[in-house]
Amino acid sequence: MLKARKRITKKEIKHDPFLESIYQTKEYFEKNVKTITRAGIGLVAVLIVVFILNKNLNAERNDSEAALGKAIVNLGIGDRDNALLQLELLIDDYSGSDAAQRGSFMLARLFYEQKDFLTAESYLLDFLDDPTKEFHTGALMMMAELEKINGNTSSEEDYLKEAIKNASSDSEKDKFSLVLAEHFMRSGNYVDARELSESIYNKYDKNSNLYNKSEEILGHLHTFSSDEQ
Repeated sequence: MLKARKRITKKEIKHDPFLESIYQTKEYFEKNVKTITRAGIGLVAVLIVVFILNKNLNAERNDSEAALGKAIVNLGIGDRDNALLQLELLIDDYSGSDAAQRGSFMLARLFYEQKDFLTAESYLLDFLDDPTKEFHTGALMMMAELEKINGNTSSEEDYLKEAIKNASSDSEKDKFSLVLAEHFMRSGNYVDARELSESIYNKYDKNSNLYNKSEEILGHLHTFSSDEQ
């Protein structure tokens, strides 16, 4: 015959640490059941909102990338007018997205090619507020060229140095450094121009474009030095 189960008293629970912890947990839950329930509902609500926002962000990202793709296709077939329109709509409709930022750079390049330098500069500055990696140095070099056109030699030098700093490879860094060397040469800073050019001249073989460009700059510097004597 089964014996009746012994009832555990609070006094006995206090002598058993494990049973005491279970009892305390039970008491806490019973006292705070409404708060815990509200917190649980709140957590579920937050998770639902995060899920919806993430879903919407993914949908927006896909739509913005599709819009950029259409603009690129139009550029590829030579339809610049439609490409310009689609890029402008992309920036308006998906402001702040990666696709819109890339669209800003592409618009800047198109207006630069049309010699609308003010509009190009406006889009470039917007892009450089939050640049994407693949177009960052290109935008900096374009800004340097615009500053050169505007006669702002100090700003031109700053953009060139920033482009060199953000170059993605040694060869790209050296390419930009030669542009900086030409800037130094135009500014009469022959010492820095020579130092940059010689470092690249000694680095590459004779079949390299960078070797040929550095040799060309050194030739000009030699002419300037001869004229001053």
